[in-house]
Amino acid sequence: MTEEGKGFVFHASDGDVELTFDQVSELAESGDPDGLYALAMAYLFGWDVETDEARGYGLLERAVEAGQTEAMVLMVRLFMQGEYDGIDSVRAAEYSIRAAQDSIPDAQLYAGLAYMDGVSVPQDHSEAARYFRLAANQGNAEARTNLAYLYQEGLGVERDEVKAFKLYRTAAKTGNLNALFHLGICHEFGIGTRIDTVMAADCYSKGAEGGDAFATERLGFLHSQGIGGSEPDAEASFECFLSAAMEGVPTAMAMVSHCYRNGVGVDADPDEADKWARMASDNGVDADSL
Repeated sequence: MTEEGKGFVFHASDGDVELTFDQVSELAESGDPDGLYALAMAYLFGWDVETDEARGYGLLERAVEAGQTEAMVLMVRLFMQGEYDGIDSVRAAEYSIRAAQDSIPDAQLYAGLAYMDGVSVPQDHSEAARYFRLAANQGNAEARTNLAYLYQEGLGVERDEVKAFKLYRTAAKTGNLNALFHLGICHEFGIGTRIDTVMAADCYSKGAEGGDAFATERLGFLHSQGIGGSEPDAEASFECFLSAAMEGVPTAMAMVSHCYRNGVGVDADPDEADKWARMASDNGVDADSL
């Protein structure tokens, strides 16, 4: 089921059927699982009706209770995004594995994560790889990125850094920030490919533009060393570290402290150095150890 224009399109075995909001409401009132799911999304996302999260979550819960697997996936997604607290990680894993049986890509991704982390099921990297592969084959970039990580580390599959690099590269083409970061790591450190700091910087820059603070931090390190044989750029490096630190990256906080203490890319300022060192320490990083 998808919302399209002013109607709700239901994908049935005999073709697509477009229903109005009133028709969807009637379906939901009758207890139809698809109707409950559609009406839940309408209230949660404001489709043809004013947003009402309480009502939307209530309908979503009823749809899940009725066995609607797409509703299960939505509930898990909202839980993982911190927007819904009506389930715990164990129930989220159970719903993901159940919905994965219906070949829903996001469910396969979440099921893979459950097996990779051992949530509600015994940790099984081979099973995680199987689910990630199923989702990746349906175009899920995050699943492809996780599968690449398993190949990179040799978890549940034979270690193959070249294959990992290719999987990261394919996933990164969709703009996936996680894939872009890992692809940058591959280029920076020569994992599955030759070292190329220009390509690494390009990946990190795209990630930084997308709001990935860890990519911003790595870009800071590259600037501090020089990119593609160019001279180090201390000011650009400091700006990257400061940006990442302000987004809460502890190691970036430590680097900001280092820059202020030694006047690297910014005027030396012992007070600022101490402030950022304390912030790094509060987050488990000793600024003096870097």
